[in-house]
Amino acid sequence: MNGYGQEFRIENDVLHVRLSGKLPNDLLDKEENLFQPLIEACSFQKCKKALIDARDLKVDFDTMAMFRAGVDAAFLSRIGLRVALLAREDMIDPFFNNVAQNRCAVIGVFTDMDSARDWLRSVATV
Repeated sequence: MNGYGQEFRIENDVLHVRLSGKLPNDLLDKEENLFQPLIEACSFQKCKKALIDARDLKVDFDTMAMFRAGVDAAFLSRIGLRVALLAREDMIDPFFNNVAQNRCAVIGVFTDMDSARDWLRSVATV
């Protein structure tokens, strides 16, 4: 995989994000939310739902990084965003889900596009 890439497009009031390449670990050193580009794009597009396709993303997270990702993901729900995260089976970590769910996150993690879209259509926005 090459460098880190983010692609954003709006479709039917849902922001679609495609992540690819290797996530730079230095993003974890910053104080801003890991999902800040998503937050800004949703604000600009005035949307409350997003589908993140991370199947082409490579991450190298230790336990603390996974905790941080879960906390930052939960913040998305507190600001009214509903997010479906599409991932490869080998990327799914129950610890991430537990951290996010324990903070009342409304985030779905899926391995197939149809399930992610169906869930996103069914979830209420604030």
